[in-house]
Amino acid sequence: MLKIVKRNLGIYFMILACFDFALMGACAKLLSEELSSIEIMFFRNIIGVVFIFYMLKKTKVRKKGGRLGLLIFRGISGTLSLYLFFYNAANITLGGTFAFQKTAPIFITLIAFFWFKENIGFKGWCGILIAFCGVLFITQPWANEQMHSGFDIKNSILGILSGFFAALALTSVRQLRKYYAAEKIALSFILTGTLMPFASMLVGSFYAPKELDFLLAPFIIPSFKAWILIAIMGTLGTLYQIHITKSYGVAKQAGVVAGVSYLDVVFSLFVGLLLGDDLPSAMVFFGIIGIIFGGLILIKGKK
Repeated sequence: MLKIVKRNLGIYFMILACFDFALMGACAKLLSEELSSIEIMFFRNIIGVVFIFYMLKKTKVRKKGGRLGLLIFRGISGTLSLYLFFYNAANITLGGTFAFQKTAPIFITLIAFFWFKENIGFKGWCGILIAFCGVLFITQPWANEQMHSGFDIKNSILGILSGFFAALALTSVRQLRKYYAAEKIALSFILTGTLMPFASMLVGSFYAPKELDFLLAPFIIPSFKAWILIAIMGTLGTLYQIHITKSYGVAKQAGVVAGVSYLDVVFSLFVGLLLGDDLPSAMVFFGIIGIIFGGLILIKGKK
């Protein structure tokens, strides 16, 4: 068994990262009973700042920099994705939340096609079509209220936008890595992900309309139980960063571990059921499978 693990260290670390991420989502869901999704994100990121600063002290990589606007754009787009991810985690099933996040490869491929003029190819278009059908199965825009078994329109739109903003953030990293070390790129994201929710809670203390509850909410002092969950969530977030970094660092084929990363949807489905999530309807289940399968086709098509 140990020999198998050693030969497939990239996959091993990615499986651990998926498990960390699913458990982190579970902590966020439990915390949502007491705190807003914005406050949960704030605590998640402020703990991450400590870890990133530690990584920056250890890194010896120096790059020229100079793309500050793009660095800020990466931080804002990544943070907006997290706003919507944590809001979904609080309001729909964990499996659905993670599935929406996995729509990012669709948007990454389309951005590469329209912006960078990259060829998608027949398989790529098939992957996009399958994943898009998966999204339709989850959202079910054609169904009336009595027959609808998917998620409500608000959470569906926010979930899809979460994948879109994640795609923008990841696409910008493609350019930024020429100018900045990975730790500095991550720091821009974590710092923005701390400052933006702080500002949201500051404004939310005076103005927090219900229709904008995914962007504005007042700060609530956490209970003792919530502080424990926050500490666990921060630890899991740190472990996730360590494991995913190690996974891509030792992987012989990055595409393989990228495919394995879809396991976090599977883990989140099971963890969500343990927390009391409803079993997904057949339509939603096939929709999740469609997003995963379409995403895997898109990943396989990339070097």
